[in-house]
Amino acid sequence: MDAEFWIKSWTDGRTAFNQQQYHAKLTQYFPQLNPQAGQSVLVPLCGKTIDMVWLASQGLQVHGVELYEGAVEAFFAENQLPVQKTQTADFVECSHKNIKISCGDFFKLDARETFDFVYDRAALVALPASMRADYARVIKQALKKGGKYFLVVYEYDQSKMEAPPFSISIAEIERLYADAFDIQLIESEKPKSEGPRLSAVEGMKQNVYILQKKILG
Repeated sequence: MDAEFWIKSWTDGRTAFNQQQYHAKLTQYFPQLNPQAGQSVLVPLCGKTIDMVWLASQGLQVHGVELYEGAVEAFFAENQLPVQKTQTADFVECSHKNIKISCGDFFKLDARETFDFVYDRAALVALPASMRADYARVIKQALKKGGKYFLVVYEYDQSKMEAPPFSISIAEIERLYADAFDIQLIESEKPKSEGPRLSAVEGMKQNVYILQKKILG
């Protein structure tokens, strides 16, 4: 699975992962992370999610990263946000007030920039197993010590549905992140608002995690 797969998903309109309203688990649980105005949040593989609008409304500096420039342009157009564009070595940077989206390869994210929070609803589950360790490495370097990682994944019998979204087990979360994070599973239940395809999978669970980056080590 490569960049062309996701670009074709967007151009073919196969974007059921993009929701038209704020994600219910974000608005329910993210306030428990006690975000403060002016803090920063990274949104990997953000697409055109309006969850970034909600995060910005909380006073956060929102930094999305997205491969497909058409999704980035759609985000600003659909939310009627005038956009400024600049070019860096690896990204086209699109911004409006406290929202910035870097269009390019997430794995080239500048290691010198760190964040107070990471919000991941549809990124880790979009990646095949071969890419997840590299993804976790970028997350670890991007989050400040003591920072919090809000993660939503699905867990199900992978043979029951063609991925993505891929099934991510609790054991895999621990394998990827236990060296750098304290891991808390805060909810595990059948998804209620993720569309008919996911809801129809027998035994499907939506798992919501809060991971806090260890201060020591």
